[in-house]
Amino acid sequence: MTSIHNPPDRGLRKVVPPRPAVAGSPTISLRRLLARPGGAFIGRSAVVLALIGVWALVAGLLQSSWVSSPMETAKTLNGWVADGSLWFHLQVTLAAMIAGFAIGSVAGIACGITLGFLPFVERVFSPFIVALYSLPKIAIAPLLVIAFGIGIESKIVLVAITVFFMMMFSALDGVREIDSDLIQTLRLMGASQSEIARKIILPGALTWIFVGLRLSVRLAFTAAILGEIISSNRGIGYLIEFSAVKYDSAGVFAAIIVVVACSVVLTAIVTRVEKTTSRWRLSNAVEVPDGAL
Repeated sequence: MTSIHNPPDRGLRKVVPPRPAVAGSPTISLRRLLARPGGAFIGRSAVVLALIGVWALVAGLLQSSWVSSPMETAKTLNGWVADGSLWFHLQVTLAAMIAGFAIGSVAGIACGITLGFLPFVERVFSPFIVALYSLPKIAIAPLLVIAFGIGIESKIVLVAITVFFMMMFSALDGVREIDSDLIQTLRLMGASQSEIARKIILPGALTWIFVGLRLSVRLAFTAAILGEIISSNRGIGYLIEFSAVKYDSAGVFAAIIVVVACSVVLTAIVTRVEKTTSRWRLSNAVEVPDGAL
């Protein structure tokens, strides 16, 4: 017979509270370290060190002509810095990239906003724009060399074409996302076309435009290098091609590291500019009365 003071065991498990974490435990210390403002930098440094370790391990298992070791790559990169060749070739690539990026961005944004205002024209030219955009850039690069030569001009045109379509579609999507009823309301309230463009269209489309800029800045750098690999006697792409012809894997890896570093820096610059312009967007945002819409 079961007593009231001794109930039967019905399969219920006793809940045991977790042990309190020890103040000096490694897990708590690591969490606190990563939660600090510099924790992300520490985590990224750990990832970089792990990748270098894997790279060194793979390089030790394969032939040096296939995969160079981190030490040999660092020696090659240091040699380029010492003799000034790295800055010379990087300057050439950046010049083509910046010029083509500027031309393609301005033309693409202007064309995208214009097509956003003219939906009928956009519907007419949309199949042709998509057909041109679908062309692989590596296929038209030789044609640009024939038309503009092996100098920097062909690289600028290739970068401009690559950036143009990306920025045009980004600006067009930004204009499409703007509320047409809001624009119509502002017109009824007496707002001019320039005021609508400054207060509504540009601030509203800037988010999409900067998304396109962040993607385009990487594609622009890649397009400039692609043009240099196809035909050039200077630039980072030339260093990659020249090192590959000599089976110098250290030179190829060194050039790739430069490309990755430049892409990260350029993306960070665009992100910084976007944060700066966000203040302008907030200060120029238009306020519509509650009963206007």
